[in-house]
Amino acid sequence: MDLTQCSNVAGAQKADLIISACDRTLYKDLCTKTLQSDSESRGATDIGVLAKVALQQTSSLAKQIQGQLSKQKDKSAAFKDCNENYQDASERLQDSLTSLKSKKYSDVLTWVSAAMSDSDSCENGLKEMGKASPILSLSATFSQLCSIVLAITNKLAGH
Repeated sequence: MDLTQCSNVAGAQKADLIISACDRTLYKDLCTKTLQSDSESRGATDIGVLAKVALQQTSSLAKQIQGQLSKQKDKSAAFKDCNENYQDASERLQDSLTSLKSKKYSDVLTWVSAAMSDSDSCENGLKEMGKASPILSLSATFSQLCSIVLAITNKLAGH
């Protein structure tokens, strides 16, 4: 086997790691697209790196959503609450990254689940107040990314 063939085999194994990690998720396409778009996960040799990258992407989206919410002209309580929900979600995702580094997988599962609840609370609050959600699509993607993080973390924890 020459050097090019070895390189191709190594690349295929890394791609297989992403496919294997994403296979256990409900959102395989989003998972694969998200992880393959990141150079760190494309070079990953263990699933812990994939969990970290997925968490970072989810955290980044939470901040993007907060930015969208802060630009709203509607300053009603529903939007204020929503912004606070995503602030809380961002903090929980940062806690998750810390827990992941310490291999405290049950804490990661708890914090990411709580971040999903924050997102749901935001959407439910807007709906109850009769407000159209300007972040509905982003919010759905956020929940899907949270689900992906939960699935990869469960796999990492051996569940």
